[in-house]
Amino acid sequence: MLEGLSVYKTLFLDYSVLLEYSDTPVFDELLRLLATGIDVYVDKSFKALHYCILHIKDPKDRAAAAAMKRICTGLLAEGKLHLIRELDIDKVAISINEIADGCCVLTTRNAIFTKRLYEKNPYIGCDIAILANGVLSVFDSSDSLFFNFPQPEVSRLAYNSAYIESFGSASISDIVVTEKEDKYELVKRLSGGAEGMVFTTNVNGYIAKIYHKGIITPLRWAKLKKLTELGISGKGFCIPKELVFFRNSPVGYTMALGKGTTLGTVFDGPDAILEAYPKWTRLDVVKTLLALIEKYLYLHMHDVIAGDIQLKNALIDTSSDVYLIDMDSVQIGNLPCPVGTEEFTDPRLWGKDFAKFLRGLRDEDYSIAMLVFSVLFCGLHPYATRNGAETLREEIINHNFPYNYENESEFIPIGGYDHIWEYLSDRLRTMLFETFKNGWSYDTLEWLDAVVKYKEDLENFVFDDPEAYKLFPKCDYKQESVDVEAGREALKAEAERKKAAPVAHAAPQQHVQIKREEAPETATAPINSAFVKPAAANTNTSKPAFTRDPFAHVPTGRYIPKDQVGEDDDEPVKKKKFFGLF
Repeated sequence: MLEGLSVYKTLFLDYSVLLEYSDTPVFDELLRLLATGIDVYVDKSFKALHYCILHIKDPKDRAAAAAMKRICTGLLAEGKLHLIRELDIDKVAISINEIADGCCVLTTRNAIFTKRLYEKNPYIGCDIAILANGVLSVFDSSDSLFFNFPQPEVSRLAYNSAYIESFGSASISDIVVTEKEDKYELVKRLSGGAEGMVFTTNVNGYIAKIYHKGIITPLRWAKLKKLTELGISGKGFCIPKELVFFRNSPVGYTMALGKGTTLGTVFDGPDAILEAYPKWTRLDVVKTLLALIEKYLYLHMHDVIAGDIQLKNALIDTSSDVYLIDMDSVQIGNLPCPVGTEEFTDPRLWGKDFAKFLRGLRDEDYSIAMLVFSVLFCGLHPYATRNGAETLREEIINHNFPYNYENESEFIPIGGYDHIWEYLSDRLRTMLFETFKNGWSYDTLEWLDAVVKYKEDLENFVFDDPEAYKLFPKCDYKQESVDVEAGREALKAEAERKKAAPVAHAAPQQHVQIKREEAPETATAPINSAFVKPAAANTNTSKPAFTRDPFAHVPTGRYIPKDQVGEDDDEPVKKKKFFGLF
């Protein structure tokens, strides 16, 4: 299939090719192609998406992990793997155009990269090869791609309001049957709503959602079928697993049982979150946020748009164990998501019938930005304003974001929220401010990248002020406080231990001294006093942002003095291997 690509000197490789074709003959063909000495370029999403795959740990993705190792082992040894140090598709496109003649972009039909091309419409002047349904289609530019290979339109099923007839309504003690003839007994009712009821079953770890009569439409059933065909079984996804029937009629589906409490219940201000997790620090909040973003990106990689992102649509057990729930309404392929929550939805979409159009990644970006702020601020909405308008809707329409670059505002809500902003990283504050005040849009991958960097800064004790590590800085709540110096010494000791004992083995867990705070500490200067308004984005790029050390970064577990750590990856610490992936 890929024999036509042998004419190219360089290849821009999108991660979706590994994910979708790693266990097929196409991947073996790709390896043979790369062995001819072709130069391969990737962007920063290549590693970020692979980390999502590794963290989700879905058994069906094992081949992708092995494929990454096989590709990188050969390319790095030959010096043939190069990184475009960008995530935004507009900037990636500029860099691709700067690559020497003879380059080809290789991606897949439903890849995040491909969808971003259609949404943002940057010009790529080289050939673009699209893998879809076992066929390789090559276009001589992005314009040719858009014209000859348009994105699918919304399914006609979206306009079919009829209901699938049901001859019975299953309840407690009834047996429902899957298409494979597996049987599930409905044991106990867990919850109920306007759509149906959720039951525990006799199969450990699985529950069943049974719809009321007059609820299952052809669109809903088609969507459920496609979701089950995805085969997602990684921890944290309460997604339809098998369709179930009762008296030969379709009635619902089974799914994995999630654990914990809804995110909206826990992230509901200082009292709620400290009661649920009294020993949490800021790092725990960031880990929770990172786990959520990774799961939504994982869905994006599988042609799924969550659509109705909100705090009540996730469960939390620990900071590392979060579960996405109510996933039968998501958009998959050209089957739309019919619901949305106004407070988490881009105002551009307000008033539209969600069931009649397809949402894009850009629409999801806004919801992810809302999620980032709401989790970092322990449940607060970004437009919640002290002494503001009568309704939140008015604040959203007027972009009345109460935070600013000067860290001073009479409109910031008090009671624990007023000092969180000043202790965030400069990069996150910039992104949040530009999103909610000036209407900028950042890709979900950019949010992931910023949150990962913030997490690493907290783990490496980059910030000098102990308040930066508290759940609610400068507040007199009973909460945990991190001993920064003890943490730094522990990291230094661990680094010395590893240096003295180069043989690989499991590192012992580091115990950083944590103390209970009964009263607020003396206020200190904000840790990010250099927070300044960013200049307008520079689109006049004279040189491509390439490096021959594609995946160098600051590894977690190593203390780096604050003055040696940049806000982004512009000056990475040089490493010789593609560490962390195999």
